Amino acid sequence: MINFIFKNTFILISISIFLSCSKEEDTSPGNIKSTTNTGSNQNTTSPASNSSSESNGDTGPTNPINEDFKCGNGFYYSSRPEPTNEDNTHRYYEYVWQSDPAICLNIYEESLLGNRVNKVSDFFDWAKLNMPNIIPVNVFYIDQENAGDQSKLQHDTDFCTLVRNPDDIGECIAESKDSWGERSHGAGVYASYLHKGADLMIYDDAFKHSGGVDEGMYYLNHEYFHTFQTGHMYYFEEKKQFGIRIKDESDNIPLPFLPIWIGEGGADFASITMMAKQNLNFDPYKQALSKLDQARAALQGSSPSFSLRNFENENIRVNDEYYAYGGGTMAHIYLWHLNENNFKKLIVDYYRIFAEKYKLNPQSGWKDAFEETFGITLENFYLEFDAFMRKDRDSQIAIIKSAEEWEKASWN
Repeated sequence: MINFIFKNTFILISISIFLSCSKEEDTSPGNIKSTTNTGSNQNTTSPASNSSSESNGDTGPTNPINEDFKCGNGFYYSSRPEPTNEDNTHRYYEYVWQSDPAICLNIYEESLLGNRVNKVSDFFDWAKLNMPNIIPVNVFYIDQENAGDQSKLQHDTDFCTLVRNPDDIGECIAESKDSWGERSHGAGVYASYLHKGADLMIYDDAFKHSGGVDEGMYYLNHEYFHTFQTGHMYYFEEKKQFGIRIKDESDNIPLPFLPIWIGEGGADFASITMMAKQNLNFDPYKQALSKLDQARAALQGSSPSFSLRNFENENIRVNDEYYAYGGGTMAHIYLWHLNENNFKKLIVDYYRIFAEKYKLNPQSGWKDAFEETFGITLENFYLEFDAFMRKDRDSQIAIIKSAEEWEKASWN
């Protein structure tokens, strides 16, 4: 989920935290490395150990670049660099990592995680090649039930170092210390630490469901796509620069607005097709059916006014189901059904024009991007989709693509 518990509680995302004690370089392709934390008191490779006392704002040193950057040795920047240029609405940045943003896998107490570590690492190898990101991703992987107190403290220290200003790290750690065992997976990036990259928090309980490790890969794929979504919210394709809206910073708006049904439904939709292309014990058709049934359960007994539009700002349970997820996923499936070309638009093209549309119209940039991308007004889409979701189940099943179609669909 994008609205992670940490961010809601103390301006961070319920995502990841860095950790490492002993350092171990991965031999995987690209710029993917792993660091591990044995739970000792040492902290020689944690990002916190190489962070400066500067804030996440623009008031850092003249050259805040970490010349010795590698996973487990701080972040690319000790503070936000000076903007490359600016206009009346945005400050624009070119970051040293843009040519090859790293994926750093930070592991806490690897002995508790077994061969699931390899599964997680293999996924990021796959993602680096098949869905490369435009920003660095800091992955935090820990067993929140069984990890020791030292590892948990290191996890929170490093995560807070990533997402908070130095003066707020202690408060951040204190606010999160009692949530162990109840934390949700999450991922994304806010403007305040964009220069350091996104965070992605995955807990080992994701892989302990009845369906086994492969079923748990859904959470990892889902969260990774959130880093893809949120990174693109700041990226201007023509400029090849990242832009941060000046008024958003002055108004303490951490992230451009994206409706929950697009954010969460989009991540669920992407996770289905991403998993279909990996060597997993997974049936994308059955997964899509389960999303349909979740949406139908939420609709049971609802009033005629029940609409997807109600889930732009609200992520509430209806009949014990989150319609923003199930209904949001079905909205994406419905758009794909309308036009085969919409598949790539749903995964990539919508997000590529998001920053430009947000710049022109912050209040409804997401809507303008939607209407331009899919060639339909948002109002007409809501009317059509809401009517579709009132149809019988067989009519709804008829638009869901086969497992083979999910596997072959391309966003390239």
